[in-house]
Amino acid sequence: MTVILERRKSLRRRVFKGAKLFFHNFMMSVDCTIRNESGSGMQITVDPDLMLSNDLSLLDRKEGTIAPVQVIWRHGPHMGVALLGEVEDVRRSGHAHIRQLSTMIRG
Repeated sequence: MTVILERRKSLRRRVFKGAKLFFHNFMMSVDCTIRNESGSGMQITVDPDLMLSNDLSLLDRKEGTIAPVQVIWRHGPHMGVALLGEVEDVRRSGHAHIRQLSTMIRG
């Protein structure tokens, strides 16, 4: 019998949510899908051929939130990201460029 150790700090929850990754100071973005999430990070799927930096911002289009994330691992189209800061509601952001992202929210 194989025992798999859980390395996450908090329990993960399976989801299927549309999202968008932003990079290069919000000058570029790419669509992705959140597959599971926990209090400290998420697993997402994204085009495996994309060359992305490790520091990104992730917009959860269903919840209307954005958070800075860092790539922890990547295998083909699957990517694990860790939350680097607070999750922010884009509609209430103090930054105009973040508030403009509210047009991308699916409510």
